Amino acid sequence: MIFYYLRNQDHVINHKRVYRIWTASGLHLRLPPKRARIRREYRELLPPDGINEGWAMDFVSDWVVGPQQQPVRIINVMDEGSRKALWTEAYPSISARKLIEVLDQLLGVRGCPAYLRCDNGPEFISHQLRQWAADHAIELKHIQPGKPSQNGLIERLNKTLRVECLNQCWFASLDELNDQLQQWSLTYNYDRPHRSLGYQSPESYEIANENFYFRVVAA
Repeated sequence: MIFYYLRNQDHVINHKRVYRIWTASGLHLRLPPKRARIRREYRELLPPDGINEGWAMDFVSDWVVGPQQQPVRIINVMDEGSRKALWTEAYPSISARKLIEVLDQLLGVRGCPAYLRCDNGPEFISHQLRQWAADHAIELKHIQPGKPSQNGLIERLNKTLRVECLNQCWFASLDELNDQLQQWSLTYNYDRPHRSLGYQSPESYEIANENFYFRVVAA
């Protein structure tokens, strides 16, 4: 490529000489650095026994259309037992600190789950989240890298959110997007039937299992 570049610049030079100069100078194209592979201990990922035993969390990326297209990230947190969407909200960016603030608010409403299931994103493997989980005696269950199917319940929720909400219209602002997300989550939790719950809504399923739910929270 360098040889033909020089020829196109009207430099008369032999390709062997170009090669000798190239190798003698130690020139090379910059290669992207290899990212360190994240290694996690494999654990069999079993479904929870009941409501509020385990939560799954993930992020969804999208954008809003305003004076400029603004990228946003959406926090999705769900109860794996009842399939209820516990938190769905968009932010300009999400740090580990913001994620912890969201989880603290959920703990104030539902109590502590036994575990949190998530992937290996930087916010999920951060020291702040590990310390927060240890302080609350919550186990962090990281899926194996490259295997999103191991967090299949939240991935299914992400797809439903995209198909039934995000792909339906353009959003002019972050506030407009969050208003629509709240409307969607109410429909999802209170009206939408789920086959895995015997075609009940998540809210109806939790009400039907209310005694078990409060026993888990109290524990």
